[in-house]
Amino acid sequence: MRFRHLQVEYELPDEWWLEAGMQNFIPDRRAYVASASTVSNGPLLELAIDDLEPELRQGSHGVFNDSTVFGSARERVIHILRGFRENSALPPVEVSRVAADGLPRYKLIHGAHRTYCSIAAGFSHVPAVEVDDFFGTYPGS
Repeated sequence: MRFRHLQVEYELPDEWWLEAGMQNFIPDRRAYVASASTVSNGPLLELAIDDLEPELRQGSHGVFNDSTVFGSARERVIHILRGFRENSALPPVEVSRVAADGLPRYKLIHGAHRTYCSIAAGFSHVPAVEVDDFFGTYPGS
């Protein structure tokens, strides 16, 4: 399946979407259910996806990448999509505010799989916590 985030097009393999049981999924809220953040003392935001800068990285499967720590891109994406379908709590994404006059206003630090699965699933927002760029700490702490 192909989907867009602002001006950038991405692809999620159809077989992953089907394996996760998402063929009839229609979101009943703006964002997926978030678990408590372990990286921030700051508030949980419900951030419009259009307020995020698009990811331009090319992982092992487009924007999705394999990880020796977290598993294959396929396993990660299917786990996230099933979480959406079952309304399971998933960690919020981590973002950093960027200085800009217009949109987007945030840079994604951690959570590309959750963000791009959210877009593919039809969510307009993601749960997020604001962190210092690459340090994983809340700016006010």
